[in-house]
Amino acid sequence: MTLPRKSVVAAFTIGVLVILAALRAGDLYFRRAEVVRVAEARAGNLASILAEYLRDTFSAGDASLRQLALRSQRIGGPAAADAEWMPSLASGRAGLTGAGSISVTDAEGIVRHSTQPAMVGQSRRDQYLFRRLSAEPTDAFVVNPPFLSVTEPRQFIIPVGRRLTTSDGAFDGIVAISFTPDALRAFFRTIDVGAAGAVSVLHPDGFVLIREPSSANPIGESSKANPIFTAAQRSHAGVVEGPLPPDAAVMVTAFRVTDTPPLIVAVSLDRSELLADWRRQVISSTIFFLVLGATMAATLALLFRQMDVNQAAEQRLARAQQAESQQLKSANERLERALEIEQAAHREAETAARLKDEFVMTVSHELRTPLTAIAGWAQILEMGKLNAQQTAAAIETIARSARMQTRLVDDLLDVSRLISGKLRLDLREVDVAEVVRAAVAVVQPAADAKTIQLDAVIDPTADLITADADRLQQVIWNLLSNAIKFTPPGGRVSITLQRRETRIEIAVRDTGTGIAADFLPHVFERFRQGDAGTQRRHGGLGLGLAIVRHLVELHGGTVSASSAGEGQGSTFDVSLPIGRSESAPAASVGGPSIETALG
Repeated sequence: MTLPRKSVVAAFTIGVLVILAALRAGDLYFRRAEVVRVAEARAGNLASILAEYLRDTFSAGDASLRQLALRSQRIGGPAAADAEWMPSLASGRAGLTGAGSISVTDAEGIVRHSTQPAMVGQSRRDQYLFRRLSAEPTDAFVVNPPFLSVTEPRQFIIPVGRRLTTSDGAFDGIVAISFTPDALRAFFRTIDVGAAGAVSVLHPDGFVLIREPSSANPIGESSKANPIFTAAQRSHAGVVEGPLPPDAAVMVTAFRVTDTPPLIVAVSLDRSELLADWRRQVISSTIFFLVLGATMAATLALLFRQMDVNQAAEQRLARAQQAESQQLKSANERLERALEIEQAAHREAETAARLKDEFVMTVSHELRTPLTAIAGWAQILEMGKLNAQQTAAAIETIARSARMQTRLVDDLLDVSRLISGKLRLDLREVDVAEVVRAAVAVVQPAADAKTIQLDAVIDPTADLITADADRLQQVIWNLLSNAIKFTPPGGRVSITLQRRETRIEIAVRDTGTGIAADFLPHVFERFRQGDAGTQRRHGGLGLGLAIVRHLVELHGGTVSASSAGEGQGSTFDVSLPIGRSESAPAASVGGPSIETALG
């Protein structure tokens, strides 16, 4: 009783602890998801703000470029004098944040006017900005990849520009503004992205414009392998979770793609930094449950000790009660066993009496049948009124009936020898294949009379065995006769002889009435028949299979029966040793007959 009680208490305690731990784990799981969700929203908001800031910054430059493009048409294009251009260029530069210089090139890409005099006369024909705008069929705002300035102090600049056209719409050059990213970097550094976070601006052609905070200026670095750049090719906005450079910390990154100018703005927050407070909660919860588990374990130990003391007292009382109960139970069991023995003996006596009555009735019937035929035909013969053909038929009937009666008497004598414990065997070297053929020849007329197909398959490698040829033929004849008797007309009976290593295997199969499952264990018992009684469909004393079993065992072999059920046919398998059986008595080949005792 102790173990079930302790198990219930321990299971309940552990269950409560597990439920609490599961609830806390679920809460921590959802808290973590909420932290990441809030971080994604925060990064997305920051990315939207920065994208709007860049759009406003470049939009101001684009507005100046549009005004300068309109003025170019009024004053005669890039070929106009500096006096016409320079006031407008200086005014436009003063109104822009982070603008380095404003330049005007002609249709050949030569700088004609610039707020940076050192640039006048230089060619911009091979630059991305000029090539792109000169090839554009319509007006467009284009951002050039960053490059180092030609003046000191040298720094990266990002040119943006629009095309200049004549009054009839022909390409007449470009006007470009050079922005210095350092002016934008100062603003980007003010964005709170944590100790390991970053703000990035990527060019759609796959290079970095801005990444802050950074110890070195990353402008111009390739971004084509960056997961942010890859995701921006599929969507104008989204969230990327994972390391940006391979093997780096996992970041929660939100990005936005601006249309004018086409730039990728991303805000990255370090996931480990975001989850620092959550991890502290996990550690504190783990410590709490460890302490709680240890406390509950100590409490259970004290409780179980007290339960053991109480249980010991209960066990002493139970043992005393059990001793008394056991004595009463033993007395009852002795009475029950005595009653069962008496009932079993009574049942066996009834069964023996019934089998004896059935056997006497069967013997009387089987002996009377041929005697009746003999007596009847003998009386007719005595009258002398039969012709020659009828006389021959009468004699054949009398002879057949006499043979039948002789066979019945022989079976009774064999059983008598078996019951007395003695049976004579004449052991010699026997060609078992010839014995099988002889038995088949004997029963062939009976099979033909019922139109039963009788097949024999004999292994040519079957060896000589030490056996009593007559008794072995009696075994095979009994099995074949039994199969033919219980197989309806048009059926099939087969016998197979084959050698398997050191044994000879004989199998007799039929397509007859089969054997009921409840009768199968008794099929080799004496006087037992499946259709015993006055309404039997088949004759016989029910001794053939019992004789088969004893004869096979005397030869050191085994016999077994199998059937799928009534109407499914049956199979009898005999296994005999090729050499002399250890269980059979020793006898020289061709020696005298010997007697064996049934064990």
